[in-house]
Amino acid sequence: MSTYRSIFKKDPFKEEVILVTGGGTGIGRCIAHELAALGATVVIAARKIEPLKIVQDEIQRLGGVCDTMLLNIRDADMATRVIQDIVAKHGKLNGLVNNAGGQFMSPASQLTSKGFSTVVDLNLNGTFNMCKAAFDGYMGEHGGRIVTIVAETRNGIPRAMHTGAARAGIINMTKTLAVEWGPYNGIRINSVAPGLIISSGMKNYHETMVDLLAHSHWMNPTSRYGTESEVSAAVAFLLSPAASYINGVNLEVDGGSSLSKGNPEGDELKFNPEGSLHPAYIGWPEGAANVHRIKHVDAPEKINELLVRYKNIGHRSSKI
Repeated sequence: MSTYRSIFKKDPFKEEVILVTGGGTGIGRCIAHELAALGATVVIAARKIEPLKIVQDEIQRLGGVCDTMLLNIRDADMATRVIQDIVAKHGKLNGLVNNAGGQFMSPASQLTSKGFSTVVDLNLNGTFNMCKAAFDGYMGEHGGRIVTIVAETRNGIPRAMHTGAARAGIINMTKTLAVEWGPYNGIRINSVAPGLIISSGMKNYHETMVDLLAHSHWMNPTSRYGTESEVSAAVAFLLSPAASYINGVNLEVDGGSSLSKGNPEGDELKFNPEGSLHPAYIGWPEGAANVHRIKHVDAPEKINELLVRYKNIGHRSSKI
């Protein structure tokens, strides 16, 4: 049987229940597939049921177990009800992946108070709502693991100041909750900060931005963008027993781009415009193994073309 090709051993999450918010598209969809392939009963939740049902069908065709629930993370009462429903139906909640969120591009000078508040409410307050609901509904008494998807904010996020402020707040909240909830409640909580990842989220970008991204993908120390699978693998690791001594950490999955952002003009010459020497990890089944014809990444065509190039990294002839 074809399946999502996780890098990890079989069934580390067997008999566990893990909630993934925003699990119907993009990185959240990939996380749901990976966790299901590793034995978890995955509950995916979002505001729209149609994408969730599509992902549920994909996971079930690949032999996994998946449940769906409607959820608006900005609604604290709804967050509480979803956690209660999961525990009532499945008997437990071992893991929570806070993936739901969103933003739009805007220079700070053109950003309205309403626009700023909306993004902060969705990302920062929504993440708090889910963490608190998980604590009150199960994890406060039984323990658990939480991983939140944030963004790489070390040197700010120009043209997205609102989400940078919100995500930085989540990173700090993660550290605080690790201190407060770790010793007496047995909860580990960490965050993952992706850099530029080839994902369906890029379809929301203006064509001018897509063109820019397609031509500048090499401008980081790894000389390429990341894949959804590389983010989902980091999440799986932090949820797994291998990360049992990791608490309150923000793991940057960005190819080292945070080390170079904001450098003076000309520093891009440190990078390799001829292409990456670092093989990409892609977990989606391919070729004859993809008997169920599971769709891979639904990014803009120019960006998807980069993935084809990344798949061939490592097959080049030696320069030695």
